[in-house]
Amino acid sequence: MRTKNFLIILCCVIATSIVLIILGPTGQQNQSIKDIIDGTHQQFRELKEQLRVSDEKKLDIDPKYLALLGFTQTIYNGTKSNFSIVTYALKGQAASVILLAQNVALRLPTEPLMIYDLGLSEDDSRAVSGFCNSSKCSVIPYDLTLYPSYVSDEEMHAFRPLVIKDALARAHTVLFIENSVRVRGGSRDVLDLVKIVTSTGGSGVLGWVTRQAVSARTHPKMFDYFQVTKESFLFLPMVEMDMVFFIDAPTVSERILLPWIKCTLTPECIHPIGAQSGGCKFNKKPQYRYSGCHGYDASAFNIVLGLTFGFDEKKYSIVEPNIFYIETLEQATKILENKRKNISDTSEHPFTEE
Repeated sequence: MRTKNFLIILCCVIATSIVLIILGPTGQQNQSIKDIIDGTHQQFRELKEQLRVSDEKKLDIDPKYLALLGFTQTIYNGTKSNFSIVTYALKGQAASVILLAQNVALRLPTEPLMIYDLGLSEDDSRAVSGFCNSSKCSVIPYDLTLYPSYVSDEEMHAFRPLVIKDALARAHTVLFIENSVRVRGGSRDVLDLVKIVTSTGGSGVLGWVTRQAVSARTHPKMFDYFQVTKESFLFLPMVEMDMVFFIDAPTVSERILLPWIKCTLTPECIHPIGAQSGGCKFNKKPQYRYSGCHGYDASAFNIVLGLTFGFDEKKYSIVEPNIFYIETLEQATKILENKRKNISDTSEHPFTEE
């Protein structure tokens, strides 16, 4: 639009200059031509500056989202717990989250579990609430329709930082886990990690590092929105999003969650043109080259971590043996269905550690 307006103005100026040249005295002609040239150059400079500013990648989002997420006001006034496990359930994921609730009740019986309902059907919501019926388990309806439509897309997972931000208003420390995650350890194993993340020297974030470089799982155009080059992330290992500890602290809220959420609520940042989650080619050499497979919210999260902690993954990740394992939705559905067919006592915890 700016370019179109400028071209219209330029055509008018040229037409006017022709008339002045034809009708005006020689001296006036020369002065008119000089004034026109000077004015045109100024217009070009202004247009160039406007186009430069518009082309800059920025993470500016609607202030209403900041208010919704509690960056400008308190969004939760209830009793805040010290620690809680946090997960979510999308449409069709009831079986997986039910088995997670049973797994947590067995392995971590004293730890609260918050399940964010992000679109379960009425039947599935009732089923989940039926299994989450103790004082240590709660189902929290969360309305994603307040945000851009793509936020509910399961591929991009733009909703994950929103859930984590809300959970940190309800608990001082949270362990965010996907509903496909199962705990193979016990309370002591988890609480030992809580001590690490809440210690004086802790960063406020703790996750499990992978063997993949951030640059290998991040579309190159995403880096532009953080005003950084991909070369800075060639040797920084990626932290997975399946399970991550967070603490409610100013550093986490302002330097990690805020820029992370700004990216996930900026369509061109979370999903650059050409980005896709499939088609990964990790056999490329060198291995830090972009694999063609974008991590969406996980990629943005790792960029923020790298910038916040000076590209030192030791400050926010561990490589110790994992106390968790993954159970796919297909596996969970089969396990739960078999239990319903063969065992009437549904209070059992139907999960495996195979």
